[in-house]
Amino acid sequence: MEKNLNRRRFIKMTGVAGMAAIAGCSGSDDGEPTEAPTEEPTAEPTEEPTEEPTEEPEKPDPTDTENALIEPATLKEWQDAGIVNTDDTADDRVVILRIDTDGYDSGHVPGAVKWSTSEGEGPAVLTETRLEGLAETPTMVASGSIIDEVIQSAGVGQNTTIVLSGKAPMRMARAYWTLRYWGFPRERVKVLQGGTTVYGEEYDLAFEAPDHPTSNYTVKAFGEPNYDLRYGLNQMIQEVDAKNAGESEASFLDLRGDATPKPAGAVADPPATYLQGDSFSGDFPWQDADTISEHVWGLEGVEEGQKIITFCGSGYRAAMGFFALDGILGYDNVTLWDGSVSRQWVHYDGNNDPVPNDAWRVDQQDRTVGDTGESSLTIDPDLNEELTDLATIDANQVKKADIQYMGGDTSGGGFGCGS
Repeated sequence: MEKNLNRRRFIKMTGVAGMAAIAGCSGSDDGEPTEAPTEEPTAEPTEEPTEEPTEEPEKPDPTDTENALIEPATLKEWQDAGIVNTDDTADDRVVILRIDTDGYDSGHVPGAVKWSTSEGEGPAVLTETRLEGLAETPTMVASGSIIDEVIQSAGVGQNTTIVLSGKAPMRMARAYWTLRYWGFPRERVKVLQGGTTVYGEEYDLAFEAPDHPTSNYTVKAFGEPNYDLRYGLNQMIQEVDAKNAGESEASFLDLRGDATPKPAGAVADPPATYLQGDSFSGDFPWQDADTISEHVWGLEGVEEGQKIITFCGSGYRAAMGFFALDGILGYDNVTLWDGSVSRQWVHYDGNNDPVPNDAWRVDQQDRTVGDTGESSLTIDPDLNEELTDLATIDANQVKKADIQYMGGDTSGGGFGCGS
């Protein structure tokens, strides 16, 4: 049995060491002895150091501000974050619009684009001569086609926040109201505190126009404008009549200050009160919310909760009161009568030729305080015969045209006072 030990069992018994010895004695083919292979010691595996992934800094949300008034430092943060004039107009981004373009080449906020159309730029295209009431009237709100061209040329898209810049707070306020009327929500329209002047005191200005995309965006995307933010002449006359009759608690803020003639019941509201300066036309910063709140609710007969209607001579100073209330205080019951006194009211009296029909005449029925004086607005005799009911859409042609531009139906009528 011992002598018949087979090879398989022998290998099993001798193990690796035994086999190595056998191999060493047997020699190689060329007669030279060979050493048994030895295994190299295996090193413990080591993990390569991995770098922690670097997170992209979170981009600021331009809609997340305390109110519509932003400081230069906030805009600088947005500029540094690279969200101004980005190429993809569908992104959450910022466009800076320069309103008073006459000073653009002498220094503007970096990235600012002119408020312009192919036909003009600056305050010239903030307003438009349009038919309202019985006459073609200047300084009406710009029509939808004009605003579309302005925002498309600047590259405004569906997720764009607009920052209004320039040297004149009054013009920036007018642009703010115009965009708000055409449907832009409050959080998407900002006004730069102190405009170009204060920005330039803290940061470098630019002197070249920036590269920026254009867009196909239109105000029609909003469905309909914010009609309640604008009063037509027909609405203002009806509101004065209602206040005289004790049926309206609305307050009329006259941003001309203590001036006459004026609609009955108007409260003098000097526009410089809203700025940190002594002139409404200066390039001064706006007052803070607390100061504005104390001023507005301290005016005689003006209380929170009331409808506030701002007006002036042409609708520009009126926009300052509107911005202070809507943009800074976030007050939801303020509107602007953009025809105002000099462009509309004083011409609807017995001094005009033809004399407006009684529905429109403001020099009777206790509608006016003071003498309306000479009239120069050209009354359309056909409209004077036809439009004898103020509480219809036909008496507010600006609103009617704007509804139609948005694709709305005006055949139902009823768009009178407050509608």
